[in-house]
Amino acid sequence: MSSAEHQGEVSDEQKASSENPEEQAPTSADAVESAIDPEAVSADAADDTDSNDEVEEPEVQAPDPRDLRIRLLERQLGENEARLRDYIKAHKKAQAEFEGLRDRLRRDQEEQIDIAKGKVVERFLDVADNLDRSIQADQGGGTLESLLSGVALVHKMFDQALEELGLEKHDPQGETFDPMTMEANGMIAVSDASLANKVINTLRPGYRLKGRELRPALVQVGYHAN
Repeated sequence: MSSAEHQGEVSDEQKASSENPEEQAPTSADAVESAIDPEAVSADAADDTDSNDEVEEPEVQAPDPRDLRIRLLERQLGENEARLRDYIKAHKKAQAEFEGLRDRLRRDQEEQIDIAKGKVVERFLDVADNLDRSIQADQGGGTLESLLSGVALVHKMFDQALEELGLEKHDPQGETFDPMTMEANGMIAVSDASLANKVINTLRPGYRLKGRELRPALVQVGYHAN
């Protein structure tokens, strides 16, 4: 190839290059952009985001066992206080019911006593009526014998009324002296040794009500004189 032809081809290539600028060599900015890997940039950005998230997330601390114990004890204390209030309320209710029952029993007992007293008084009404008749008969000019007969009748009715109530008359004449049911009012000397410590005289009879001693008999007791 001649020198003239070579120069002509070079001239044509330069001309073509000037007509197509897009096919020219890349600039420095293009070289930097091509050197940066987009995937690498995304990965780095994700790492930065994860790092920021780890820093911003608050640290969760485990609960203190002592706080849990305190809360448990406070709850148990509240339950015990509630249970205690229930017990106190139930106790007051039971106490009120007991007092009401006691008052009702006392009223019933007093009523029964009044009824028993009425029955006792009723038994002596006839005795009082007969005693009044005896007095009226004597005032109307009756004899002493009729008066004594009337008094004896009243006395008999009185004893019958007492027996109907369960009262027992105790005359310990001839019995061995018993300090539990008798009261000594003197000693009498006796020649018979078998009468020693025996009741010689009954000054006042004793009374028992259904086996219970009401009044001891007042007696004189014999002793053997050597």
